[in-house]
Amino acid sequence: MTTIALFGATGPTGRHIIEEALKQGYSLSVYTRDAKKLESFIGRIEIIVGDLSNQDAIAKCIHSADVVISALGPNALKVQGDKPVMHGLANIIAAMKHAGVRRLIQISTAAYRDPKDSFVFKAHAFALLFKVIARKGFEDIKATGELIANSDLDWTLVRIPNLKDGPSDGNVTVGWYGKTNLGMKLSRGNLAKFLVNQIVDKAFVRAAPAIADS
Repeated sequence: MTTIALFGATGPTGRHIIEEALKQGYSLSVYTRDAKKLESFIGRIEIIVGDLSNQDAIAKCIHSADVVISALGPNALKVQGDKPVMHGLANIIAAMKHAGVRRLIQISTAAYRDPKDSFVFKAHAFALLFKVIARKGFEDIKATGELIANSDLDWTLVRIPNLKDGPSDGNVTVGWYGKTNLGMKLSRGNLAKFLVNQIVDKAFVRAAPAIADS
């Protein structure tokens, strides 16, 4: 059975990812700073407790995994210090390399620009607004995307707009800013399903597709 090491699982998106992965028959090793937040999943997942600087605990979470999914982002962490998500991902990538795990699926946003993008005012304005109101978060997302894209892993960066609570209905548009007509909303259920589907779907390996509800 394929095992997912999941980071950033205690936020609302993380719970959708856990439920989707279990529904699709995967086993899960889930990393959290607070095991109490995952009490409803006890007995169905393995829970590893640690923070993003705990390299031993990160290694324990990853060592028997086949793929890493990361829902880590500045929303899930109070941005303290310089680029905490990027530094956390650097520790995760080091553990992946040590364990021989190559597949990494990471949530990102329009703050990270992909070479396939064209200019589009809506996405550009959204990114600029985020940069103004949450500069540290913006810089962290951008740096995290660059760190992953410059690695030699089989990575996928899934770039998302505003998230809303809601189940998966399977209706998503996938493409590139400026080339695809992408909306500005995405349900957490649709995001979770897309992330988990990337484990077997190789269409976006070493690419950063943008997705939104259709």
